[in-house]
Amino acid sequence: MQARQRSLDPEILFRVPNVLSYDVSPRSDAVSFSWNKSGQFEIYICSLLDGVTQVLTKGPESKISPRYAGSGNRLAYAQDYQGDEKFDIFLLHLLSGEAWNLTPDNNEAIYPRIRWSPDEKQLAFASNRKGRFSIYTIPSTGGEPEQISDHEFSDSSPEWSPDGRWLAFDALVSAQDHGLFISPSRGGEIVRLVENGVPVEASSPVWSPDGSTIAFMSTELGSSDIGIWNPQVGSVKWVTDSQYECYNPEWSPDGSRLAYIMSRGGNEVIAAHDLETHGTEILEVEAGVHSQLRFGRDTDRIFFMFSNPRHPPDLWIANLKSRELRQITNSLPDSIDRSSLISGKSVKFLSSDGLEIQAWLYLPKSFDPEKPGTSLVYIHGGPTAQHTNDWNPPIQDLVSLGHVVIAPNYRGSSGFGRKFRDANRFVLGEKDLEDVVAAADYLVSKRLTDSKGIGILGGSYGGYLTMCALTKHPKYWAVGAAMVPFLNWFTEIENEREDLRYWDLQNMGDPEKDYDRLRNASPMFFIDRIKAPVQLIAGNNDPRCPVSEVKQAEKELQRSGKVFDLVIYEDEGHGFRKLENRVDAFKKRAQFLDKYLNPSCRCAAH
Repeated sequence: MQARQRSLDPEILFRVPNVLSYDVSPRSDAVSFSWNKSGQFEIYICSLLDGVTQVLTKGPESKISPRYAGSGNRLAYAQDYQGDEKFDIFLLHLLSGEAWNLTPDNNEAIYPRIRWSPDEKQLAFASNRKGRFSIYTIPSTGGEPEQISDHEFSDSSPEWSPDGRWLAFDALVSAQDHGLFISPSRGGEIVRLVENGVPVEASSPVWSPDGSTIAFMSTELGSSDIGIWNPQVGSVKWVTDSQYECYNPEWSPDGSRLAYIMSRGGNEVIAAHDLETHGTEILEVEAGVHSQLRFGRDTDRIFFMFSNPRHPPDLWIANLKSRELRQITNSLPDSIDRSSLISGKSVKFLSSDGLEIQAWLYLPKSFDPEKPGTSLVYIHGGPTAQHTNDWNPPIQDLVSLGHVVIAPNYRGSSGFGRKFRDANRFVLGEKDLEDVVAAADYLVSKRLTDSKGIGILGGSYGGYLTMCALTKHPKYWAVGAAMVPFLNWFTEIENEREDLRYWDLQNMGDPEKDYDRLRNASPMFFIDRIKAPVQLIAGNNDPRCPVSEVKQAEKELQRSGKVFDLVIYEDEGHGFRKLENRVDAFKKRAQFLDKYLNPSCRCAAH
């Protein structure tokens, strides 16, 4: 059988680079960012004076999350090893170009969000070096890390107060709720954000420039809102009113503005709120996803990332006064015509219990409403995440092959309020699966697909739901592909990292007390029900969904005589960072799906 003719070349499409993270120099005359333009995530620097871009790092491993010291002479960044997420913290002297490892020979997981103290003598980070994730500081000259927080929760997102006396951080405290805490930066009593004596759900703390208050995001009011906490008087002032979900606040240098991301129908725009007039300006390049806001030294200049189906994630700068926009990096090669890339359409349908589900629908340019063809249900990971109007090369490739693609935001997704986010608790792999199946029903009811030509795919938790769909609703699917999935709640909870285990226990239950629930929701025990060919793709060093999960499945698939394909990348973890591996994995997945969506292969497989 010959492969179908694509309208996009996957060798070019899957090699399109993207900016992953960045920071602005203290003088706002340069930006440093993690970019895989060379095929490897390295740290680059771009002068905002002359536009010259240079690469600062080299070597075989990915470097991400650059962060300037206050003087602007040094840069911290994180580097893991073949995807194991056991990041080391490196310091780079920008004048000499010398880089050195601040945390050599560690065997701990470090979150790559690293923060310099105001005096540059310390760096703060979250690590599980003693089992549970806690906040640590380490001298910038090297030495033994000092544990700052020590309580029952796993901590993340440390932020120094401007005077260096305090560290704010957040932690998952119960269910899917976070708490916001502050601690003396030398260690001491931990104080939690409460209002009227009641703990407030809160995360993503950012200190005001004068150090008197902390901005945060919270679902306390029913949606994701922005609030401001005054720790000295114990008061909370709400900046937003739950009309839209809002995330990740950022202060202007003079403290007069608070910028944040506002989610509007799957598009995420920049909102800049004036704290004196209470007016809010909305800024966007065009429909798409704006993220990672940072003010420069100037209150009117704001840096951000932008992406949409026709723009890979790139770094931009905007002037809030003149509304002038400037693109700093340009990742899309000239060989790709933007008009060949397909934007999705937001659609809604009802799940089996009447819950409304939003999804993104992608129709190929060759789509003929009189001749419904093949389709794919694309499931996002998380599960507390959202499929937005964003850059997604695998979807573009599958649509270019002529397949209709639908990407549902099943219950448990973010972006639709706290109640919707929490609606999957203790029904993971059951109720959210019904939403996924309802997406396939929607395609059939709208005559967008041949009912016998529907495939399913997803990664991480989306890979888990893919396997749930193949085992619990086998007659729906012509083919399935699960990337970096887990399949067995018992072994997943046993083998995964502590912070991930805590989430699973909080949201799915205890393996002993809730045995029946976890077993019924584990596709591993129902492999024999699979009717469609299935592909499993994994990374050998995955700390989130260990490779042992797919190796378990391999044995069951072989024993049951199923048609399957297994691909394991020895030098990868959960999210594939090496370009050649990503290209290879995406191509193999698309070939497998396309092969078995072909009518002749469908008949042979069954």
